[in-house]
Amino acid sequence: MSDIPLDTNVIVRYLTESSQDVDAKFEGVFGFFEKLEAGSLSVFLPDLVLFQAYFVLTSFYGAPRAEVADKLRRIVEFSGIRMTDKNVIIECLSRLQSQNLDVVDCYLLGWAESRGVNCVYSYDSDLEKNGLELLKVK
Repeated sequence: MSDIPLDTNVIVRYLTESSQDVDAKFEGVFGFFEKLEAGSLSVFLPDLVLFQAYFVLTSFYGAPRAEVADKLRRIVEFSGIRMTDKNVIIECLSRLQSQNLDVVDCYLLGWAESRGVNCVYSYDSDLEKNGLELLKVK
C-alpha cells in the first residue's frame, strides 16, 4: 500500500482533458488512472483533495454537480484509491447526485449514518429534514 497522496490537479486533469488531444504535460494521466482502477497502483486520496476537486469542477469549470459527484464517486471506487473513510465519501457523493444539499451537509449525513449518530450541533434545517436531530447550542 502506498502512502503517497494524490493532488487535486491530477484528478481535474483526468476529468477535463481529452484522451485524443491531451496536452503533452498531462499525457500520462489516463494510464495513471487505468492503473488506479485496476489496483496495480495505489495512492492515498485525502478527503480535502476530493472536495477541492468537486469545488473546482463545479465552480471554475461549471460542470453539473450531479455529474461531477458521479465521476468522483467512480474514481473513489477504484481499487487503487485509499481513503481514511471511503464509505462515508461514497455516501456523500451519492447524496450529492440525488439530493439538493451542499457538500458539507452530504458529508455530515453520511458520516453520522456510518457511525449510528442521529444528532448534530447545528442550525441547519436541511440536516433536520434528512433525519438528524438538531441539538441546541448553549
